[in-house]
Amino acid sequence: MSAVLFDLDGTLLDTPSAIADTLHATLAERGRSASDARVRATIGRPLAASFAQLTELPEDHAEVTAAVELFRRLFREQAVPRARELVFPGIRALLEGLRDEGHQIAIVTSKIRPSAEELLKPAGLYELFHAVVCHGMAERGKPHPDLALLAARELGRGPEACVVVGDAVDDMRMARSAGMRAVGVTYGVATEEALHEAGAHTVVRSVDALTAVLGTLTAAPPSATPLPAPPLSAPPPTAPPLSAPH
Repeated sequence: MSAVLFDLDGTLLDTPSAIADTLHATLAERGRSASDARVRATIGRPLAASFAQLTELPEDHAEVTAAVELFRRLFREQAVPRARELVFPGIRALLEGLRDEGHQIAIVTSKIRPSAEELLKPAGLYELFHAVVCHGMAERGKPHPDLALLAARELGRGPEACVVVGDAVDDMRMARSAGMRAVGVTYGVATEEALHEAGAHTVVRSVDALTAVLGTLTAAPPSATPLPAPPLSAPPPTAPPLSAPH
């Protein structure tokens, strides 16, 4: 049977706005500010990379480290208690349906493990996944293939039997570089055009449409044709870059 690898923020949970608000609040408490466009352009990356870009400091700088810890505290206090209501309508039914049909499902996220668990557990989704693969569990994060390939190994599936679902450019690029099918969703952060440019095989606009597409893809035999990967050195498309925290 097939395996489906899901991004978390903006794909399963409607968290991007809460992430952006928390990034702004963190910068303000640290005596800094950034435009909303700059803030949203960092969403979906590991927090240290986000704050390094926003502060123009190295990732290992003490101020970046302090900002990361402050963000995690604020997000835990303000967003995590609302986790269950942030789950997109229809997502739980989709996940339960895939499991009932015998498919393996996993999370592949740029969050670190504790941050992923603190959202998935109160959201009531954690127990549905066969694997949760997070930033730091492989040598390289998105858009490199490492996290997706690790998830495939944990599920006992080859890349050709896996489908990646995500709302961000880096999700699509990760899928293509791993030789997996890439399904983009536009109800998260990136536009349909940006997702296609990043390598999406299919783009959908709703959870209902996603359910229908996955029903088709998971029913089909894996393709024996390798999927070409776009170069990781290529700059990402200029689209509403949001993606989610870590």
